[in-house]
Amino acid sequence: MSKPKVSREEKMSMIQEKLENGVRAIFESENYKDYIRTMAKFPNYSINNCILIASQRPDASYVCGYKTWQTEFNRTVNRNESGIVIIAPVKYKADVDEPVYDENSHPVLGEDGKQKTEKVTKEFQGFRPAYVFDVAQTSGEPSLVHLLQGGVDDFEVIKSALIEISPVPVTFEPINSGANGFYSPREKRIVVKEDLPELQTIKTLIHEIAHAELGHGSEEDKFDRKTKEVQAESVAFWVAAMIGEDGGLDTSDYSFGYISGWSKDKEVTELKESLDLIKETADSISSNLENALVKLQEKQETEAKSEESVETMTENKRKKVR
Repeated sequence: MSKPKVSREEKMSMIQEKLENGVRAIFESENYKDYIRTMAKFPNYSINNCILIASQRPDASYVCGYKTWQTEFNRTVNRNESGIVIIAPVKYKADVDEPVYDENSHPVLGEDGKQKTEKVTKEFQGFRPAYVFDVAQTSGEPSLVHLLQGGVDDFEVIKSALIEISPVPVTFEPINSGANGFYSPREKRIVVKEDLPELQTIKTLIHEIAHAELGHGSEEDKFDRKTKEVQAESVAFWVAAMIGEDGGLDTSDYSFGYISGWSKDKEVTELKESLDLIKETADSISSNLENALVKLQEKQETEAKSEESVETMTENKRKKVR
């Protein structure tokens, strides 16, 4: 007996339910950091699709549609693999009745005294269910470019790049309060505790930059302290996961224990708003950081070539003297 056909509307309704459950699960689950780490791997996907991917396959690392795997990567989806459902935009055209106006923007009336209308073809955007597959579900060409690899793992370079992209000045000072750093919206500056371990320094820097980018402490700031800390720490974890080789810098030892307590009384729309802000801010910082790292690398290469050129000229002069 064949299964009853599910309509597109029913599918979208099921996806919406899956999405809402996914949002709630992200904050209530003890595996919150695993969800964030998974979503950090897909900067080109909407937050809705990141949540759907993370909730269905937390270990996903690189996803594409069935045909894309074949045409662009010479890989095929393995038999009996279940796709990861996401929401794909789709454009469609429809004829609609538009009111008619004259050159002076006055309504044109018909013999019946009512405003005339005319048929106009317009393009609309809707959404449909679509399926993607993780690279682990495919077979084929062994070489595959991973979007998250190739980052710089040099501490001083990363630190310099983060200081450069910070929207406010950064200093490293002794902090006796027990905090690793703070962002002062009144003084418009970031302070990071000096002599922290390298990984903690990078994580704290991103955390405080996130506070500044999110506008925490500004007149428009509407979030309570716990929410602000969750947002900033999530951004820090997200961005750190996109730095360096093999899945990025691991800041998972930092505590996420307050997450479930914070989300307990929140509505899904409120949780979703925070996830949207987390993704938007993490994507922005990651993009700025990548550009800054590229510029620093180019500068280092130019300086190295210049030094090499000076050394060559010096050596040639020595040879002439001999």
